[in-house]
Amino acid sequence: MNKLQSLREKLNLTQEELAQKSNISVRTIQRIEAGQSPKGYTLRALAQALNVEESEFSAYDIPLESENLRWIK
Repeated sequence: MNKLQSLREKLNLTQEELAQKSNISVRTIQRIEAGQSPKGYTLRALAQALNVEESEFSAYDIPLESENLRWIK
């Protein structure tokens, strides 16, 4: 289980609810939970929807694209 899925489940949100709350498609959330690297704007939207800092994701197993790392630092 990756950090996104862990945070989502901790808040008792379904993928559909998180998608609605973050304005990100369910398919994108599924891909990130399956290990695909999120884009910077996607990461920001998810962090905001989950009420966490973007850096929260970097400490776990969500692979971040190198381009996104500059936004987190």
